[in-house]
Amino acid sequence: MPGVARLSSRSKPLRRAGHCLAIGDLRGLRPLRHGLLIFAMLYCGWAFAALPGVTELGKTPETVTDRELAALLDRRVTQADVVAIGESVHGSAGMLHLQARLIRYLVVYHGIRLLVWETAVLRSHELSRWVAACADSRTPPPIDVLYMPTAADLPLWEWICDYNRANPGSPLVFRGMDVWDRPWLHYAQLESAAAAVAIDGAVLDAVRANCPGHRATDWAQMQAVLAQLQRPGSALREGGHERCRKALSGVLDHARQRAQQSRTANAVAADAAFEAALSASTLLGWLGFHYYDGVDDIRSWNERDHAQGRNLMLIMAKHSASRAILSAHISHVSHNRSPADWWGYGDFKSGVHFYQQLSGKSVFNIALTAYQASGTQGEWMLPTAANSVDKALHDAGHRLAFFHADAAFLSRHSRWWMQNGNATGFENGIELVPRDHFDAYFFIDESLLDRPLPGRPIWQP
Repeated sequence: MPGVARLSSRSKPLRRAGHCLAIGDLRGLRPLRHGLLIFAMLYCGWAFAALPGVTELGKTPETVTDRELAALLDRRVTQADVVAIGESVHGSAGMLHLQARLIRYLVVYHGIRLLVWETAVLRSHELSRWVAACADSRTPPPIDVLYMPTAADLPLWEWICDYNRANPGSPLVFRGMDVWDRPWLHYAQLESAAAAVAIDGAVLDAVRANCPGHRATDWAQMQAVLAQLQRPGSALREGGHERCRKALSGVLDHARQRAQQSRTANAVAADAAFEAALSASTLLGWLGFHYYDGVDDIRSWNERDHAQGRNLMLIMAKHSASRAILSAHISHVSHNRSPADWWGYGDFKSGVHFYQQLSGKSVFNIALTAYQASGTQGEWMLPTAANSVDKALHDAGHRLAFFHADAAFLSRHSRWWMQNGNATGFENGIELVPRDHFDAYFFIDESLLDRPLPGRPIWQP
């Protein structure tokens, strides 16, 4: 149960400052163990004590049992439309192993069959098709479509393939929700939907007239469009972007409505209309990000995350999924119920924040964090702030721990630092009110980079 500490023989020796005996040091000394334990308690005090409200699991992420996860999560997860898992560091093996363990539990024991990921909408198609087909024709998973993949990513996809092979009547479906695609392919998808009469071609007239990127066919041409978009005083920046935004918004609304109308009568047309809506939504996020980039960082970030929230909603609607698992960086899954300082940039809003705004659906979000962490973006500094949640857990001897956002130890401070960055010389993680941003937390004392694998460019694939 939450709040109850448990010791395990699989944990690392449990620490205490100085050179006192740890519980793990008594292993193998069975005849003397009782007396040595009493000596250790009297001389040093307990070698380990869980922080109030924290459950120490005392094992590696891969070996956490379904029974343990059920005791920690079942009651709250059951009520959620979306369960969001947020990693605080990309490409960090401990977090990836824990993420995979949580996904397996949610699929098998909560029946969730839609997995949505922080990778781009069109970019994800290749892995989506692999997930759908691997039960019949097994090939290596194309995980290079993920952002900065590592060897620690692979076990999850092998398990997904095995699961779909064993459950052909109720397979797991995968899709990406982010914006970093080749934008001209999204414009092409809008044209294809119109050609297939999935959407009314007339709604594209405003896009053709007002969105210069509609005519691009490669990054060189798109860069020229971005140069106009970001140049003060240019026609595109001063009025053209707003006209393009309105045109794409019109396509989004029309395509979404057409998809719902066609669902029962023409499944193929409904699918094409949903894809058109996803393309319009993604283009809105991509263009909005670049329009505000360098001028208003918070607005730029929020345009991307607004698209993520819309895309999550559209993907769930397309697959008639009442529930979904979302996996992304913590910055994309926070509730954002109160202001937070994200890496010194300010109060970003997340895709989950916008999803809840747009849909009215419930999200249970879980943050994965660590004391010593490295990943595909580098090695993070060790936290030093007095109100660092990671440092508090580390100093108390926790190794793999869980706590809800109302854990008693969090009352020590009104705001806590979480995670840390890798900009030398100052605290640069996220300072927040824990209960306002995440419902639950898993802490790993050490989560390090595994072997990086070849990946595709992120920003300009």
